[in-house]
Formats: sequence, C-alpha cells, structure tokens
Amino acid sequence: MRVGHFLAPPRYGEYVCYPESFGHIYDDPTHGERRDAQVFPMFNLHLLFKGAGTIHYRGRWVELQEGTGFLYAPGTAQMYSTDKMKQWSVRWVHFYSTSFTSVLESRCRVDGVWLFSWKGAPRLITLFDELLTYGDTIKQEEEAHFSALFYEILVELIQNGENLIGSPAAGLRTRILNAADWIRAHCHESITLDQMAEVAGYSPYYFSRQFHEVVGKTPMGFLLESRIVRSKQLLSTTELSVRLISERVGFSQSSYFIRKFREQQGMTPEHFRQYRG
Repeated sequence: MRVGHFLAPPRYGEYVCYPESFGHIYDDPTHGERRDAQVFPMFNLHLLFKGAGTIHYRGRWVELQEGTGFLYAPGTAQMYSTDKMKQWSVRWVHFYSTSFTSVLESRCRVDGVWLFSWKGAPRLITLFDELLTYGDTIKQEEEAHFSALFYEILVELIQNGENLIGSPAAGLRTRILNAADWIRAHCHESITLDQMAEVAGYSPYYFSRQFHEVVGKTPMGFLLESRIVRSKQLLSTTELSVRLISERVGFSQSSYFIRKFREQQGMTPEHFRQYRG
C-alpha cells in the first residue's frame, strides 16, 4: 500500500524547509528505489516504523530494522529496498531546505547518506502522525505551521538520532542527554564529575569525552553554564544579595561567581541586575 501526497510550492519561498511530497508505504513487497547520481534534486528521508529492508552503503548492503532510517542528500545515488518477507512500513518525505541545508548535509557527509537510529526520539511518532493528517492540498494559512511542524521533525531527528554505522554504544546519546538534564536540575548542589558519570553509567573519562561530543561542551562547562543561567533568574526576580545568590546556585565563593559571570555575560552580576532586573 502506497500513500503519497504531492504539494505545490509554498507561497512564501524562504521557509527553512518544506516538503515537496510525503507519505506512508506498507505491505508492499515491491517497494524499492534505484536512482543514479544527480537525478534526484531533493533530500530524501525515510523512517522505518515496522519490518525490515536494506540500503546500499559504501559498496555493501546494510540491513535496516524498525526504529532506523536514512537521509539522502540531493543528487546522491540511491539504492534501497524492502525485505520481501518482512515488508517494511516506512514514512517518507522528499523536501527542500534553505538555511538548514548545511546541518543536514553534515549528517550525510559519508557518501551523501546518513543511516541512523531514531529509537531515542520517540516524539517522531507523534510528529509524523500529525504530518500525515495533511493531505494533498494545504491551505494558504496552514503553510507556516506545516513548515514549522516538519522543521520540528528534522530538529528532533538531528538532536536525538544516533549514527547507525560506527555508533559507539546503543542509547549513548539518550544517556548523555538525561545526564545533562540531571546536571541542570542539580546544578545548585555540590556535584562532581564522578557523580555525573555515574548518572549516565559510564566512567568519568568516557563520560567526559562523549558528553563533549553530544552536548558540545565539557560536563563542568555545562555545570557552570547552568549555574549562571539560574543566577540570572534570581538576579532579575529577587532582591537577594550577590553573595547569597552565588551560594544558592552552587558557588562556594562569591568572587569566583562574579568572575565567571563577567566572563560569560560581559558584565558583573550587579550590572546585569540593573539592566535586566
């Protein structure tokens, strides 16, 4: 069964991303594509919701299972097919992008395709369900919401999808992000790197390396940032002294708090309170 919707170009041409077509394919033992390079001018996104299939990647066939997917960059040669015995159920989108292109292409840097697991992004199920409620015709006043919905799908995938090839450990990204949330929630306490690593279930060294890879900063840098953010809230909404605020957000010395606040914000806590309080 193949369900496909094809859309007219949007009235506003500067959306970050906008589908040209989208749909759902299931119970179809013949589904597969073979496209030469430079033939297909759009991004091609497929997510497997059930079943299995294969995709040609770096000279070999890679098996895809439920909870995985692929993204082809424009102009890339494409070869993929459902498993005839375990026919896949896939949701797909062919789309154009403007300012988000470099982010997407960075994921497709190996042979123009990104193979990923989206098991750490369960919200994609709800988001795709909503996307599929739209039909062939989208009303003019719905274009912005439709584009924003699809952008949310892409961001959810970029943030929480894990590389299927060469991924260091299943669920690593989810563990790291959960640890980051824990750090943010406990930043006012005296917490150590060992405690952070224990939350994620890794050694301190491995945790530090992977945290920087996923979050973009060190665990201690993220802790400092979280404390500064919390201090800004207290500076702008309370009349507590700078010394008390520094204690409440986890700093043992107010002088160190003031120095780090100035480094990050370009002004002292007192000046921030004057301008933003």
